[in-house]
Amino acid sequence: MNAIKDSIKDSIKDMKLDDVLDDLRSQATKRIDEFISEGRKQARNAGGGHDDTALFSAFTLGILAGAIVGAAVALLITPFSGRQARAKLSEQVDKIRSDNVNWDATSGSGNGKPASSYEPSYTSPKPIS
Repeated sequence: MNAIKDSIKDSIKDMKLDDVLDDLRSQATKRIDEFISEGRKQARNAGGGHDDTALFSAFTLGILAGAIVGAAVALLITPFSGRQARAKLSEQVDKIRSDNVNWDATSGSGNGKPASSYEPSYTSPKPIS
């Protein structure tokens, strides 16, 4: 009997305590992950049994339905018919084209210098020595 105890003590001494602790830690982590996973499954079943795929599908369906309803509402409350909207848009484009905006330096807008000759007006202060 003493020989068995001595062999067990020797085998325990031969094992490194760090290895035993790492093994116990990994087993505990696996068990915790299993418990959490099982808890999530139970919570989903209690809340209607939806999985991730079903939730994503419902979200996508909601986005599509919202887009369709939004487009229908926009068409119903638009103040102009399609023909009137196109006419108004073409009038605006013609007006912009007929303004003949001159972007030269002599047009009076800007400082008259080309953009490549930019020099900042701010000079940084010199350090105190």
